[in-house]
Amino acid sequence: KGKDENVCTHVIVTGREISGAELIKSNSLLPNCDVPVYDLELQKANENTFISVTKDISSALDQIRPDVLIYINEFKNEAIRGVDAALFAASQNNQTITKIALPIEDAKYMMWLTDLDIEALKNWNTPNIEVQVITQDRPRSLSRLMRSLSSSIYFGDNVHLTVNMDRGADPVTVKYCQTFEWSFGKMTIRYRIKQGGLITAVVESYYPTTNDDYAIILEDDIEVSPFYYIWSKYTILKYRYGADRSLTSRLFGVSLYDTKLNEYNTTGRKRYNPAKVLKNTKYPNQSPYLFPAPCSWGALFFPEIWREFHYYQNARLQDVFGPKLQNINVPKSKSNSWPKSWKRFFIELTYLRGYVMLYPNYKKSVSFTTNHAEYGVHFRVKGKKKELWLLPLMKKDILLKGLPNNRLPDFKDLPTMDLWGNLATPEELIRSGRSLHSKISICPPKDTDELTYDPRDLLCVDNSTLSNNVNTNKLAAGEKNPAEGPIMEDNIKSPINEKELNL
Repeated sequence: KGKDENVCTHVIVTGREISGAELIKSNSLLPNCDVPVYDLELQKANENTFISVTKDISSALDQIRPDVLIYINEFKNEAIRGVDAALFAASQNNQTITKIALPIEDAKYMMWLTDLDIEALKNWNTPNIEVQVITQDRPRSLSRLMRSLSSSIYFGDNVHLTVNMDRGADPVTVKYCQTFEWSFGKMTIRYRIKQGGLITAVVESYYPTTNDDYAIILEDDIEVSPFYYIWSKYTILKYRYGADRSLTSRLFGVSLYDTKLNEYNTTGRKRYNPAKVLKNTKYPNQSPYLFPAPCSWGALFFPEIWREFHYYQNARLQDVFGPKLQNINVPKSKSNSWPKSWKRFFIELTYLRGYVMLYPNYKKSVSFTTNHAEYGVHFRVKGKKKELWLLPLMKKDILLKGLPNNRLPDFKDLPTMDLWGNLATPEELIRSGRSLHSKISICPPKDTDELTYDPRDLLCVDNSTLSNNVNTNKLAAGEKNPAEGPIMEDNIKSPINEKELNL
């Protein structure tokens, strides 16, 4: 039996390194280890190895009818090619089996699979995780990041890498991107023809096609741990596809960075140690935690809320640089004073909705990314103060060892912090958001927990506050009374609604 009571694990061995009899004997020494073992006995086979394995694995698949098959992927190995052939034959017979084929060098990093339930394992190949790199004119920083990405563990996944260069990219950066070789999937280079700045570069880097499309967004002064992708895939499979998936509708992403600072106090940045906050509470000191703000120093973003943010920010920027009708400020947050930061608008949305991001919390702030805090347009810290952002990267595999009970907690057991780093509850975050919602929009917050990932109810303004210009534009477009809906570009310019498009 596996983690799920109704799930059984079967083991098939080739008999070359260890025989089935030896494995059964070893299992008998362990309590409750009644795993069925099958021995292909390849050392005794008279037939061609490929044919023999194809036949025997096909027979085993037909008998066991597995949901998931985990094996080592070595294409030059005749036995492994036989496994692939058997899987292909099974697929032709309408047998659905999730294939988890691991490079042999990555197998030693797979103990976290034992924490995943069968539904999560069945979705091993479902998430599409792309890496988005943001750069302009720091070729040395970019090369450091790209080297660290190339030295990471990907389990044979096809990982699409996109490098986003702003118009101001220098010739060295452009040449480096053109000659860089990415061995783990497709690589794309985007080169803007008009300078967009960081807010544009980040927000335009990713737009999901499906709800299985995810993005890891990295600025060029970031460096990643070899284990950053493991952390990303582990958290996605556990919280998005496993038993907890019904509880995570307000989870918008996963930070790769274990922060030591809280930058949201109006009095300025303050040192932050989540382990101290959790001390003497019901939570383990080193538990990962939920926090209502995005991380800009390496993070994985989920599709539904990113789309909502994309829509929300467009509307907010239209208002900020236009009629200035919306008056949205997060109470007591420094982010209100960040006019050129995408995080300002993301924090508005997360506060209003009670959305959260998962943050790591390892001892000594060991992290999956570090920020080299290099001087630039949006970062002007110099000297020893930069050390506050430079975290030790996870170089050894302590991913499980550093977690409570050597695994990710179930979602309901994760602690939640408010924007200022105080212990809170998800319900408190939601109530605070609804309270602000009722003050800044005439469209009332919904009483239910059902989420539509549509921000328009947050952006409704009263008819009496509209300028004559906006009223004229709205009426000219044949729209309904502006008091009945948000002030947004698509509402102003287009009378087409979702019902007409059968959405």
